Amino acid sequence: MRVLRLLADLFWRVDAFLGGDVKPHRGQRFAAAHPLRLGLIVGSAFGGLFGVIVLISAALGAEYAFTLSSLLVCLGGAVFMGVFFVGVGYFGRWQQRHYGYYPAQDEHAGNS
Repeated sequence: MRVLRLLADLFWRVDAFLGGDVKPHRGQRFAAAHPLRLGLIVGSAFGGLFGVIVLISAALGAEYAFTLSSLLVCLGGAVFMGVFFVGVGYFGRWQQRHYGYYPAQDEHAGNS
């Protein structure tokens, strides 16, 4: 158990050394607050990009552009990137919570 604690302390020290303790900007706050939405946005964008690549290859005369395997590659790539960025969002939330930035406090809350 002590070894795990030492590894965790080492991780947070390296993270702070690399700039992880800096106040997050707007995109990082969005990713931490909405990781599923981030995954859907990125997964849809990558799926659309892969779909456009398939359409371009079909327009250029590729024989097997619209096969089941090419469409599964598009879908699988979109799902993989979506799940990966959901993980990135949850890691950002965990990191911001560790440094005290999550949940984000409204800077104008007490001024009205």
